[in-house]
Amino acid sequence: MILRTLKINDYRARVYLFVFSVLTGLFAVSFSVNHISVFANSAASFLFNGTDYSFFNAIWFKAAGVLLLVANVVLFDYVLSSQELVEKNNHVPAFLLGLYFAYSLQENPLHPQLFAQLLLTLSYQMFISTYRIERAAPGVFNGAFCLSCAVILYPPYWMFFALGFICLGVLRPFNTREYSLVIVGIGLPYLFYYTVLFLCDQSLRKPVQDILNSFQRPSLPKYYNGSFLINFTTVLIILFTGIYFFGKSISSKMKTQKALTVFMWSLIPCVGAMFITNNHYVFTAQMAVMPLSLFTGIYFGSAKRRILAEILLFLLVAVLIVSILQHAEINTIKI
Repeated sequence: MILRTLKINDYRARVYLFVFSVLTGLFAVSFSVNHISVFANSAASFLFNGTDYSFFNAIWFKAAGVLLLVANVVLFDYVLSSQELVEKNNHVPAFLLGLYFAYSLQENPLHPQLFAQLLLTLSYQMFISTYRIERAAPGVFNGAFCLSCAVILYPPYWMFFALGFICLGVLRPFNTREYSLVIVGIGLPYLFYYTVLFLCDQSLRKPVQDILNSFQRPSLPKYYNGSFLINFTTVLIILFTGIYFFGKSISSKMKTQKALTVFMWSLIPCVGAMFITNNHYVFTAQMAVMPLSLFTGIYFGSAKRRILAEILLFLLVAVLIVSILQHAEINTIKI
């Protein structure tokens, strides 16, 4: 049922996507746990340092969080369709993105990852749009600039710093000037950031310390209340997705092939991040939400066994509801 509504070949699919995103956001903020620690290693740490947890229970903060989630879903859906990464009528990847980011929204309505993800999605869009464009310098610089701003807002996204170079290597012939623009685009936001820190009498070591404190020595991921169900279900879906892509050739469009290759390369640091970051409370692969949503969404939208895909998608939604309730300690069953 859900899959069918997100595959309608007209405007109604986007309306359903919007409604589903709002409902997901409202459900997540209704059981918000307000982890203040999400700001510990971000640019906003000195703004919310010592803030009481009840501060984020205000209705306007929760409304802002829901709007952030919806904005991420709508932007991701627009980028995928405009850059021809998915079929025009496939809105499942954006729906999955909203589901997984519900955990960030539950942790805090103003979770810095929700802000940073908007910039990261824009960065992908700007880099991918440079394919076969003669004057790509503005897009390259803007993509690197957005990427750097995303890392400043949410330092664990530091693992995406190589994204600009990967995109240039996959999408474009070698050009020294464009690679230099990536470096300049990444460095300029930090110049502004250091200036603001200096004017606000903050430690100039903060940017480096935030990145270092976002990572730890390699170890097995820690699991919290509500983690087992969503992680197990996601692994199950990834298994079916892998089987689907193993037996199917990628789109015949060269741009789509190259764009998907960029997302495939981005999965490598995302997998490694599960073992070196400690920034999740429920979903272990929180860093991999964007490429994970894309590839599993393509599987759901193109699967020949539509009934199986519908069952898996419904199972994912049901598991998300249960795991969010468990993390909020609403029910007594702890898995």
